[in-house]
Order: sequence, then structure tokens, then C-alpha cells
Amino acid sequence: MFTSRSIDSFIPGVEAFIEGSNHLHLHLPSPSCRLSVVAVAPYVHPVQGIPMTPPASAMPSIRSPGVMETPNRSTNSKGVSYDWESTSEFESGSSREDLHSNTFGGNDVEGEGSVSSVDDSLRLLNDTEIVQMKFVSEEEAGLFYNAYAKAMGFSVRKHKSKRHRGNEGYVKWRDWVCSREGKRNKKHLERTDRKRCHRDETRIGCGAKFRVCCMSNTIENYVVTEFVSTHNHPLAAQQCVPFLRSHRHVGDADVAQLMTMRNVGIKTSQIMDYMTCQSGGFQNVGFTLSDLRNKLHRERTQEIRNGDAKGALGYLSAQVSNDPLFFFKYNVDEEDRLETLFWADGRSQMDYAAFGDVLVFDTTYWTNAYKKPFVILAGVSNNFMTTIFGCALLSKETEETYNWVLATFLEAMDGKRPISVVTDGDLAMRNAIRNIFPHARHRLCSWHLEQNAAKNVHRPEFVSDFTKLMQMECEVEEFESLWADMVSHYGLQTNAWVVEIYKDRERWAEAYLLGHFFAGMRTTQRCEGMNSYMNQFLKVRLRLFEFVQQYHRGLDRMRIADAEAETVTEHSTPVLMTELKTLEKNGTEVYTRYIFKLFQDEIQRTSALMVTRRVDELERRLYFIEMYAQADSNWTVEHYAIKSRMNCSCLMFESFGLPCSHMIVVMKYDHLLTIPPSLVMRRWTRCARPLDQQPNHVQMSRTASQTARYGILSSGYNLMSFYASQGQDSFEDAREVEYEMTSWMRKRWERKKNKEWDTEIGEASNGQFIFGVGDPLVVKTKGNLGKKLSTQHYQNPRKCSNCKCRGHDKRTCPKLSSKHQMDDLPM
Repeated sequence: MFTSRSIDSFIPGVEAFIEGSNHLHLHLPSPSCRLSVVAVAPYVHPVQGIPMTPPASAMPSIRSPGVMETPNRSTNSKGVSYDWESTSEFESGSSREDLHSNTFGGNDVEGEGSVSSVDDSLRLLNDTEIVQMKFVSEEEAGLFYNAYAKAMGFSVRKHKSKRHRGNEGYVKWRDWVCSREGKRNKKHLERTDRKRCHRDETRIGCGAKFRVCCMSNTIENYVVTEFVSTHNHPLAAQQCVPFLRSHRHVGDADVAQLMTMRNVGIKTSQIMDYMTCQSGGFQNVGFTLSDLRNKLHRERTQEIRNGDAKGALGYLSAQVSNDPLFFFKYNVDEEDRLETLFWADGRSQMDYAAFGDVLVFDTTYWTNAYKKPFVILAGVSNNFMTTIFGCALLSKETEETYNWVLATFLEAMDGKRPISVVTDGDLAMRNAIRNIFPHARHRLCSWHLEQNAAKNVHRPEFVSDFTKLMQMECEVEEFESLWADMVSHYGLQTNAWVVEIYKDRERWAEAYLLGHFFAGMRTTQRCEGMNSYMNQFLKVRLRLFEFVQQYHRGLDRMRIADAEAETVTEHSTPVLMTELKTLEKNGTEVYTRYIFKLFQDEIQRTSALMVTRRVDELERRLYFIEMYAQADSNWTVEHYAIKSRMNCSCLMFESFGLPCSHMIVVMKYDHLLTIPPSLVMRRWTRCARPLDQQPNHVQMSRTASQTARYGILSSGYNLMSFYASQGQDSFEDAREVEYEMTSWMRKRWERKKNKEWDTEIGEASNGQFIFGVGDPLVVKTKGNLGKKLSTQHYQNPRKCSNCKCRGHDKRTCPKLSSKHQMDDLPM
């Protein structure tokens, strides 16, 4: 007993339903190709799978069809819409609702509307019925034959055709053949200068063929004039059909989904897994992983068709229209190739205006296809989180290049220079800082110094003592004495690295740097951590156009974390934990949440401190403070009551900008209820940014890009799909609405496609004319050792788990083999 089935998944615009036990009504996309035939399944040899003449008992009688309207909208199983024009009327007594009801069927039949039922419907067609078919266009004929081939288990390709010589230029006739038709030319097999192996032969002279011919000079009206269903090879099993070439196609909707998921860092293999699950199995996807990767490569190539550097500069130039403060600058080499590029958006410039007193920057490598060193210039915000001030791509790491980067950075930041700078100690970088920021206090990264100490002095004890001495808060005289003792103890008076690093001690020893503001940063770990974070988005094979996009995606995610911390500060109140409630509450009103936690810790430390003596002078008071049970730990605090100012000998406020526990002891001693204004550093407060420099989030339309529009629609329709899938009635109603909307939207897309393409080409051409910049060359710097890297940094061979020797494993261990030989000897 046959039931109604939908075959629009395989023949777009074609619907079919079956009445009775053996009648198939096949409705093609127009009245001219309407056909009602008896459902006859070709007889297939049970072993070879080759169609043969069916038994006589399987031949039914032919029945004349009634007149029914061809549906003018349908959608395949992957949601790709096809639209067909039709002006015919419904059959008497039929309605659109009845037609869709017959197409989708009821709930009583297992597998109704499934892929297997569609295949069964197509397999029921015999040669006579196919020859009697008519089609509105050549494309419709090709879609039908490809769907028929998929159901039967073979692949097709276009063969010969002939076009009309008139102005219309339509195809007069077209042939499709089995993909195994013909044979490879012998000259290709007999070549002796081949560099690659021969591809497997697929053409074996199969004679299967399908031809349509246009029967009218005024309108396209195609009829089947030749159909050969016999093959000289076994047909593919159904599990192999999805791999046949003509049944693999990545559609426009698939591309939109692919690019959306790819732009957020999802791997292509994971996207394929998602689409397979979404389609209900690999057999329904319609393409393979290789097809998806090839399509992605073509899309990437299309994006930079006018040049990678031009595409990147065009992207940065487009940011100016959305962000008036956006700044970028570049220079080129003698061959007009992009050499150096710097950019910073408006938010970065406002952050630098508020938090640009300390600048930390470092260089990372292997982030783009050209292996250009990537420089991030960063700082710390009032939430004690890393904030980006700008970034640059370099061609080489020379003093001249770093001079250009820092000079351009000053230009973007209206000439404001930082108070302190933290770097990894690169010589060219240090010279550039001396040239551009002559008054800035330069600090070398302590982490890099530890690594260099381990490399140059191969004694772990020295590295430990060196680190302790580097971070020790003491007087300069004490540091000098301890350094001399340490060098003498280890006998390193003539060590070249020890001698050189001692000459530069003012840039790394805490004894010399104490009292200089560095916002709590001793290392470039903020840049190192930012590099590690950005590596999630920046891959070594990224082109420049992709690189700048992915950088901004990572930057946006980082700023979301900062906004979250700001929300916690503004919309929650911490619990007061000390006895100085009034002073502590004032701290919650002044500082951001993270800085308040540090201030709260300082208040808790006051429980172990006491004022041992107070000396009153003309303009100030001196407070001598000691730690409980540790008389040798003492500090002096100067309090200028008239100026409401304090100074402590520990210099914590000068170094970090937060009142120390010794100052808080004085506040408690003098019964101060609030923190003196002179001890509140604005950069750590809630209102760190001036009112006229608050980050003005660009009110950019959420629907400004095709990717954004696609994402918004996908989210909305996902919710609708969830509700519609809960019941059969809801599912059918949603399908009908989806048919109509998809058909309508596809018409509008096709009408605008050519116009939009012409506009896009024009814009790309203008961009090429404006910039005139060639793609950069692959550079070779200290962080990019090229092919030597693989030879210098080799992995040690694994050890044998039995004898612990290298060069073999347990299976080939000579000791085990000799033991086995001894065991095999006769006793």
C-alpha cells in the first residue's frame, strides 16, 4: 500500500503523492511537465545491482492524470529554497491545503517523508514514463535526472549541448550522461614525464544517457527525446551515494552557516560534524568534509581577490565610518609592499587617556601567514584588567622600526607620554624607548631576567638567590652589599652575563625602582597572557584581512570581561569585614571592586601594627610604627594635616597608588572617617575616566553585515523550530509558511544578486586604486627561525619502558628478545 510522499528533497520544485496501491502522481514545476504514471520500480539484480527487465507480474496499467496545479514553492531537506512560476488552476475539489496535506502525509506510516521513501518514489519510474516527461527549463531537467541518479546509485555530468543562434541564446538540446561515460585518452597514460602518479580511472564507457530538446522557438518547453537507463557497471550502494560527485554541493545557505561558524573559531571538521547532526545523518548533508574545506578556501580567496593588504587596509578604513576616533597608519617598502602597520580604535585611545601612565609591550610571532612580528601595547585598567592601547605588525625588529611604532603611537594618543614602561629587554626596543620616551622610567621584565639567568648561569641555586635579590625591597646600600656577597659566593666575578646585567641594575632591581609607579607590574606577563589569549583567534595561516578581523573579535571579547567587572562594581556592594566600618565603607564608594579588595587587605593588616611614638613638628607629624612582636620591623609615616597628605617610608603609595597599612594605622589613630583625597589615585577609582572621555559605544546597527543578519534570523527561527517540532500540526503549518517565505526571499535575492555583485566589484576596484599597496613578503626575524627551527628543536626519542634506554621501545628491546631466546632453549 503506497502512501503520500514528498520528493522535493531530491527534485526541487517537484512534488509527488501516491493514490491507491500503485498510482504515482508526479507533479513537476509547471503544467507542461505534469505527469501521472503508474509506479513501476525497475528490477535490480539482487547481487550485481544492475537494472534488468522486470517480471511481467510487476507491470501495472497506465492511468490518465487529473488536472492539478503545480506548486510554485518548495524547499529541499537542507532548507535551500527553489521557486517555480505557475499559472495553472487547482483541480476541481482540491485546495492548497489538501495538496500540502497529501505531500506530507499522516502519522500512521513509518518512514513517511524520509529519504528512503523519496528514493522508492523515483525508483518506481520506468523508461517509458521518463521519456514522456516535459520540463519548463533545462535546469529542471538536470535537477530531475540528478535526483533520479541519486536514487538509483550513480553520478551524472553534463555532456553535449547546442544553443540557439538568435538573441535569446537558450539551449536547444542538452545531454547528460553517467559520470563513467567515455574513456581516458591514451596519451595521458603513455606520458613519461609525469611528476605525479596517475589518478584512478573512473570512465569505462558507460552508455547511460538523458537528453532533452526544446520544442518551441518562442518559449522554453523541453521534452525527453532520448533516455538510456542501462549501465555497464554495478550501481553504488546507498551508503556510497553521498560520495558521488554530482550529489555533492555546498549551497548558499550552507556557505552562510559555514562562514558564521568559521568566523568565531570553530574548526571545519567540527562544523561538518554539526551539519551532519543537523541534517539527520551524513547521507542527508549533500557534501563531504573535503567539499566544505574547498568551499572555505574559495570564499577566503574571494575575500582578498584584489589583494590581501588592500583588503586589510580597506577593512580598517571602513572602521572609520563607525568609529570616528579610529586611527591607523602604515608604510610601504621600495616595491610598494606593506611593511609596517599600526592601528588603535577610539576605545583604546580613551583607555590610554585614563590609564596610560604605565605602558607594557612585547612582541609575539607566528600569528599570521607572513610571519610578521605582532606588537601589542597594553596597560592595566581601574578594574586591574589588561586593556589594549594599540597594536602593530612589523616587517623587522630594528631600532628604526620601533622608533616608527612608538612615534606613531604618540601621534594616535595626542602626544601623551607614559610615566613608566615595561619591556622584555630587547636592545632595539630599549633604544627606541630612550629616543621617544626619554623621561619614562624603563623596567625590564623580571620573568625574562629569570629565564636569562638560568640560560647563562647553569646553577639553580644562583637563579633562586638572584630572583630574591631582584625583588627585595631594601636600601640601595644593602642591595649592593648582598649582590657582592652573592657573586663572590658563586664565583661569578668574570661571568659576562652577570657583569652586563649588573650594569643595568637600575632597570630591574626593586631597590632602585622602589617609589616609581608601575601599577603593580613587574613583568610583561600581561602582554604574554594577552598573546596567549589572542592566539585563540590568531593562527599562523591567517591572511592580513582575516588577521585584523580576528584581532578585533578577540579584543571585543576581552572588553566584555572588563564590562562585566564594571557591572559587578556598580551593581553590588561588598561585605564589610573589619572593625573600621566607616573607613572601609568609604573604600567601597571610591574604588572599583578589585582595588577595594586590596584596600580591605591593607585594613586587615593593621591589626598587627601599632604606633609606638608620635613627634609633632611645625607642619607635620611623624608616626613611628612597629609590627607586633617584631621590633625590627618599623616604618615612619609623615602626616601633613593641613594639606591632608601622607608619606610612608615603605613607598607603597608611590609604587602602586594605594594607601598602605601603615597609613591606615595613622588614619585610625587620628580618627579619620574617610580616605584623604591626596591618597586616592584617580586611575583606581570608579570614575577613572573623565566624563567627556567615557567609552561611547558605537551605535552600529546590528543588521549592518550579512553575517549579523544571518545570525539574528537563525536565532529567531531556531526558537520557532523548537515550538513547531513539538507536534505534527505545528510542523506542517511551519513548513507551509517556510515554503512561502523561502520562495519569496529567493526571488528577491536573485533579482539583487547581479546588482550587488557589480557594486561590490566597483568598491573593491576603488579600494585598489586608493591604497595601491602590495601584499607583504614573508619576513624572517629572531622569533621566526624558518626551517632551522625543526632541526634545532627536535624532540628527544622515547625511552624503552623495560631497559630505560633510548632508540627502541619495549617491543624491540634487545634485553627482552635475548631473554625470550633463553626461555626457548630446551632444558
